[in-house]
Amino acid sequence: MGTSQSSRGLPPCPKSKIRPLWRECAPPEHFREVQDPGRVALSTAAADSRPCHRAAEVMSVDTRKGRVVGSFRRRGWSILAVGMAVGLAACGSSGSGGSPATSASASPAAPKQRVATDNPIAMETLIAVGEKPACSLWASPKYVPLLAKYLDGIIDLGQRVDGTVFNIDALAKCRPDVILMGAEDPDVMTTIGKVGKVVEFVQPNPPISADGSAGSTWRNWLHAAASPVGATEKAHAITATVDLQEGALKGLLRGKSLAVVETESTSAYEVVNKYLPLAWTYVRDLGIENYQATAADYDAGCLDDKKPKPCYSTDLSMETLPALSGVDGVLVQSAGMSSSDLDVFKANPLFANLPAVKSGHVSVAKSFTDTGPIGVSFLLDEIADAFHVKEFHAALGSGGRAHLAVDPAANKLCWSVSPTPGTSKPDGTIKIAAGGTTVKLADKATFAPAETEYQTTPPTVFSTGCAPVAPKLAQALMASPADAKLTAVGGSGSLVPGAASVVVG
Repeated sequence: MGTSQSSRGLPPCPKSKIRPLWRECAPPEHFREVQDPGRVALSTAAADSRPCHRAAEVMSVDTRKGRVVGSFRRRGWSILAVGMAVGLAACGSSGSGGSPATSASASPAAPKQRVATDNPIAMETLIAVGEKPACSLWASPKYVPLLAKYLDGIIDLGQRVDGTVFNIDALAKCRPDVILMGAEDPDVMTTIGKVGKVVEFVQPNPPISADGSAGSTWRNWLHAAASPVGATEKAHAITATVDLQEGALKGLLRGKSLAVVETESTSAYEVVNKYLPLAWTYVRDLGIENYQATAADYDAGCLDDKKPKPCYSTDLSMETLPALSGVDGVLVQSAGMSSSDLDVFKANPLFANLPAVKSGHVSVAKSFTDTGPIGVSFLLDEIADAFHVKEFHAALGSGGRAHLAVDPAANKLCWSVSPTPGTSKPDGTIKIAAGGTTVKLADKATFAPAETEYQTTPPTVFSTGCAPVAPKLAQALMASPADAKLTAVGGSGSLVPGAASVVVG
């Protein structure tokens, strides 16, 4: 059977999988003091209306690759491979949970307190908002290579310990004021609570809004980790940075189709459904269609939009690869596979002859499943690369910002610009100069907030659009972006290749 990230319709455990325990609760809306010493629960009174439960066959750790496809709120997780890396991040619970919001009785940790965490997504978020944790599980480049340059100063607490989650002695030496972690048994939480105040990190996967629709998984998790350290506004700023990037990319990528191919061996692979966090990011935010296998290739309910849950398919043979002939692009995840075995997989004619592969619309990485803010920005960059889209960003003299996405083959440019938050009447003229040519992209651009519930105060507004450009201008942008100049929202700035950093701290 396929690997489901839900407690519904669970199949028997495959021998090669370990399915640890986890907890699924009603909508997590943040902080409520509970009776256990040193513990703060991420829930509200509303959560009491739906019982929490534990199930032994819910999430899986693949012992061949160390891929984690489940929640960090669990116990019994003991076998992990070095290849897990950013694959740890495809986590969370299936079920309700809209926008994180602190309740009236909230007791979030004060900023700059010493924070410990057991969760790579939480660690990544704390880094991004400038509240780097004092210590964390998995704080090593061999587990989270994407974060390697940010790990200085974070004490690595190693891997998860059965029964206590942390090595309690090592945790105590870290002297954390706050411990941000997934839910565990009360006895475990009480033990850890003697070291520091425990705040439960809840990750609905995906979050379900009041109208029953699935919300943004990565944004929900970002705020779930940022709120306890008083970094909500910084989380909003990160959201605005990603919104800016997505606004430009969406103009070029909306309507395209993408398949995530998880290599299982030289002769087998898996694909994901659209609610896996990495896929849900590009489906929801960019309007890209996710390739899904047939319902028979997933656990029961994995293709049911009325009850969204994230899933991997069962192992598929190479003979099924021609079914991907209609997709526009492919992301290949190779966690746990040697480079030589990956080469064998890619050289197989059934893969190599896929139209998307032959056209070079492929991106390969150990994993794309890290859906913290840094991982999401990486995912968007890799999708752009797969479709041969070039990205640029600019800081404008007026305090505004811009992101450009250029398809040099189609000579098409899409933009997303935003003035300083709170600007009442942004200048609607947008123009670009490159290669001795100046082109007006918009004369009376209109601005509106992004379609997200997470907004800066005052709100950040955006203007997005696309326009054909002359080959000479497109070539000039590619050759010398620093010499190009974008003018918008009353200011000008040179172009910098790539996307702006989401690390705001």
